[in-house]
Amino acid sequence: MPRLRAMAAGAMLFGLPMTAGASDTAVAEAGPDAVAIVRELEELKAAAVAGITPDAAMDARHIGARVRWAGGVYAVDGRCLTINFAGSGDYGEPRWTPEPTYQSFVACGDGMYDPELVHPYTNVTVIGRVAGKRYIGMGGGGSDGVVIDIEKLYRWSDCLAGDDSPVCRRGFLTPEPVLEE
Repeated sequence: MPRLRAMAAGAMLFGLPMTAGASDTAVAEAGPDAVAIVRELEELKAAAVAGITPDAAMDARHIGARVRWAGGVYAVDGRCLTINFAGSGDYGEPRWTPEPTYQSFVACGDGMYDPELVHPYTNVTVIGRVAGKRYIGMGGGGSDGVVIDIEKLYRWSDCLAGDDSPVCRRGFLTPEPVLEE
């Protein structure tokens, strides 16, 4: 029964057709995209992570801690993303509140993400490990911030339901390898 509730909640998060008494069959009938979305949401929710914020992770004792943080991309610099931290919901989705967190972090991966999918203002959830800290300059100011090594990056789409253009893709993204010259 908990799995059915999780599937229904995940489906509702994306406006997928689910009704009371939902089952695996109902999700499957919604299409292969719905099944993939629900699986990815369950993976995000089940990630074994430390319940710390970027500010708390500044303490050196958290190096190596696995985290799941959500937010909006502020800037892309090669393999690294500067992200404005937001609280997150049950599935790791960014939860923007009237009171900003005033926290940011840098997330670096093994390659570069498609610039059509990951650019400033893109909402993402990152699962990764705290790797250290560095200066993060933003908007004429800045401060030290946490750097995490990306294990998985989930892109949240802001497109209208039913829009299936490639730039509306949501889900885990795989970085493209960086070609050395």
